[in-house]
Amino acid sequence: MVELNPVGGDELGVSRFLGERDPLALLAAELGSGFIEYRREWELAGSFAKLPAFPLHVDYELKNECNLRCPMCLYGQLPREPREMTKSEALSLIRVGAGLGQRSMGFGGVWEPLTSPFLAELVTEGRRQGLMDAMLNTNGLLLTRERGRELIEAGLTRLMISVDAASPEVYGRARPGGDFRLLENNILEFLATRQSLGRRLPLTRLSFCLTRHNELELPAFLRAWAGKVDFFSIQSYGRFSPTAPALWPKKFLSPPPGGRCPQPQQRLLIRANGQALPCCDLSGLSQVVGNWLESSLLEIWRGEAITTLRARLAGPKNAWPEVCQACQAKYA
Repeated sequence: MVELNPVGGDELGVSRFLGERDPLALLAAELGSGFIEYRREWELAGSFAKLPAFPLHVDYELKNECNLRCPMCLYGQLPREPREMTKSEALSLIRVGAGLGQRSMGFGGVWEPLTSPFLAELVTEGRRQGLMDAMLNTNGLLLTRERGRELIEAGLTRLMISVDAASPEVYGRARPGGDFRLLENNILEFLATRQSLGRRLPLTRLSFCLTRHNELELPAFLRAWAGKVDFFSIQSYGRFSPTAPALWPKKFLSPPPGGRCPQPQQRLLIRANGQALPCCDLSGLSQVVGNWLESSLLEIWRGEAITTLRARLAGPKNAWPEVCQACQAKYA
């Protein structure tokens, strides 16, 4: 078995990253000085040394749709949002952001990104506009050979696939309605396509969210995929509401540096329904700082709501918004 070591990553506290090499170092080797400069800006923002003129990273939720109803995910707990972001809206947001200092893009929120028929076009445009990093989180079941090739050729830099099991039986409990063998095949075909095209990117990460149902399968999961994918993310499950299932086997969360959350300094998440959120933690869906259908992202980034949030987070914990206090309590 390939020896795995702790490696760097972007997620804070909720994940342990394992791999042969640091994914950020791999990306820097592939993307060059522009990526290195972007990561310097990211660290300055995260350490509260400098607020960027525009969010360095924007996550786009194009629609509220998924092909699964996983117990650890918010999707099955929320009412459906009927509005979808159009291709022209998404392209416009990407172009404007790239012109104002945005350096990275992702496809996050409460949805499965591969349900979008124009996803590869957005990745292509983002990279053409100069965005250094383009990432995608997916359950992988819709990752056909054709979709995979499109994303590779579009310039996707990171592909993160949630697996959460090493056997069909446990996978069925983690992701009801999914097909473990189809997922395995999709991942292997994607890796083969990437190799046949002579590409090193996108880096491919497999995720394993620890719960009481699957924690015993973690060693087998790592053995099965070590040497095939670029790195792993071993994640803690965090209950997103008091009514969410209690699935934690244990916690290994670590607090943000200095106790302050850096995300409102670095990023925005924009939802198909217009909401703009200051972080990617979906337990904070109520922490809305603006609406991109009514204001520009630049106005939201400089606006009163997020400015007040940053000021409150700089103060004592009892002054933080309730949702931020609840998020911080996960580290207690």
